[in-house]
Amino acid sequence: MSPTQEDTPLITQPIFVIGCNRSGTTLLFETLSRHPSLWSLYVEAQDVWYKHYPIHAEHGDRVTECPSAAVRNQVQSALYSLAHNKEYLKDRAVWQFVPRKLMQRPIVDAYKTPPIRLVEKTPANCLRIPFLARLFPDAKFIFVIRRGEDAVSSLMEGWKVWSRTDHAAWSFNRWHYLVPPGWQRWIGKELVDICAFQWMEANATAWTDLNEHCQGRYIAVRHEDLLVRPHVEYDTIWKFCELPPSKYFTAQLDSIQRRVYTTGGSAPRPDKWKDLHYTEIQSIRPLLEPLNKQFYPHD
Repeated sequence: MSPTQEDTPLITQPIFVIGCNRSGTTLLFETLSRHPSLWSLYVEAQDVWYKHYPIHAEHGDRVTECPSAAVRNQVQSALYSLAHNKEYLKDRAVWQFVPRKLMQRPIVDAYKTPPIRLVEKTPANCLRIPFLARLFPDAKFIFVIRRGEDAVSSLMEGWKVWSRTDHAAWSFNRWHYLVPPGWQRWIGKELVDICAFQWMEANATAWTDLNEHCQGRYIAVRHEDLLVRPHVEYDTIWKFCELPPSKYFTAQLDSIQRRVYTTGGSAPRPDKWKDLHYTEIQSIRPLLEPLNKQFYPHD
């Protein structure tokens, strides 16, 4: 069946991994991308979203509108075109030994027919949930939260790497990571304040929007739990996503703690912020406390 036929959706029941940058979204996304039933871009889809909704001078990455038919078709076509599935045959006897590289374009078109089940992760989508919920009414959302102190510390480390000031005194040169509404008023402020602003706005906005627009369509998971008990957490996730059992995927979970994805900075460990940014983060902990208590009530 041709993917241009109007009566065939290109993508059904996509899974959006939602979470602030440096909160473990990449680990979850890369892991889910290894499920043979899911298609993935294997990278963030920034170009797809920014083509239609570039960063706004005041609203940043925030998008709440209902997409037009033209935007809906163009976004879905772009995501479908870019998606592929390196694990497509991994649960099929002899075919499981086919190298992943051979499962990429151009031969992907030999087994790619609509509709596909897509998993996507772009942290800025924390601020686009109303738009995504309307773009894909059958979508499911996995909201990843990481404790505020650790997330802010990791954001700070990432900012310094991207700013090329990781071994020198930090100074603002350009904005990095997701862009919350009102972002321009934070330009030039202390780095810890900017990162706390990003973490609070991303999580508070996502939580409000998920409860308003996606009741019954989202699940919240803590990054720390995914690292400590991956089999338990992923069992909950794939049941929520209604994914079929996969021996190959289950085998991948054993290596999660050794498979950490980060751009800038070192592998995560509990309370690493105390070694890296204790004084700065201690000063803004009261700002983080309400959300920390909401998502970590027993700490």
